[in-house]
Amino acid sequence: MNMEPPRIGYITVDDPLDRRTWSGTNYYLMKALEERFGDVVPLGPLKPQPELFIGQAVNQAALRVAGKRFNYRDSFLLARAYRRVLRQRIREERFSLLVAPAGLTTMALLDTDVPTVHINDRCLAGALDYHGILRDLLPFSERDGLALEQRTLHRAALNVYASAWAADAARRAAPGAATRIRTIPFGVNLPAPPPPPVARSFPDGPLRLLFIGTKWEEKGGPIAYDALLELKRRGVPATLTVCGCAPPPSLNDPDLVRAGFLNKNDPAQLARLQDLLRTADLLIVPTRFEAYGIVFCEAAAYGVPALATRTGGVPTIIADGVTGFLFDTEQEGLAYAQRAHELVLRPELWQEMRVAARQRFEQYFTWPAFVDTMAGQLASLGLISNSR
Repeated sequence: MNMEPPRIGYITVDDPLDRRTWSGTNYYLMKALEERFGDVVPLGPLKPQPELFIGQAVNQAALRVAGKRFNYRDSFLLARAYRRVLRQRIREERFSLLVAPAGLTTMALLDTDVPTVHINDRCLAGALDYHGILRDLLPFSERDGLALEQRTLHRAALNVYASAWAADAARRAAPGAATRIRTIPFGVNLPAPPPPPVARSFPDGPLRLLFIGTKWEEKGGPIAYDALLELKRRGVPATLTVCGCAPPPSLNDPDLVRAGFLNKNDPAQLARLQDLLRTADLLIVPTRFEAYGIVFCEAAAYGVPALATRTGGVPTIIADGVTGFLFDTEQEGLAYAQRAHELVLRPELWQEMRVAARQRFEQYFTWPAFVDTMAGQLASLGLISNSR
């Protein structure tokens, strides 16, 4: 085993210094790797031309003519282009490890002996019938994406998925690579962990529900709104603050608060988001599908119990009945309101959940924790030394 700290090539399609891409995951993971290992060289953004232009053009034409999508992001067209762009750089830099978040396509055709770590929040084979953007693919596009994923899963020294949902799908898709597939939860994408929540009574006024999501329908906004109305019908004073998207104008309940989209790269808007999380009583996001759900990790950081759907990666984050409540996809606002009302009637349970959520965050949902766990896995495979 090489006892020297690894020299890491960090492969991302987008600019890893841009905290707007992949909700900040590329940026905060890179910073945690730098803190742990020191020598991390970004190898992105990767925007190979003319392949990227061709892929986008074919996708638009397919949508217009056939109503089908060309998933050019996971195509041999771009995989070959990434290989062309990266090949010489990898040879020159003498890396001892390559780390590629969302690296299904960037890593699939790389011709290198450098050990590689593939990190993702979803397995393509397990998401084709789940995620809307992966439906209605051209047949050859679906076949190519699955073939590339097989190559990546089998050639990577370690495949890391954010949730058990994604990791289990990868093991089913590639049984021969199962021993190199791990679940390590992603961390929160915040500049610094918030301080532990201060003690306070509950409820200390109207029940403060917080909804965070960029798409009202897909994240279950109508269900959250119905839960607000049901709580008020039960005589429970409540407000619902919506952050990230705009509910339809027809929803005019006076206790619906429209906070709009808040950009984490803007200090004032980030402070506003942090204040919403700090003062919320419950996070409610009845999402229709979710590869992972960083927002639930962020809520846990602030000790906010969460109400969410039992789907995708969400059960990896929320411990049902311990740090929040999980619901089946067919359950409506009434079910969410009933659980919220239960907590109002049993404030000691809310207090316990609040403490448990923060503890779970500290143990699992930080990027240093992610990197430490990944380093242990790499050390067990003999690829790095686990000494700090």
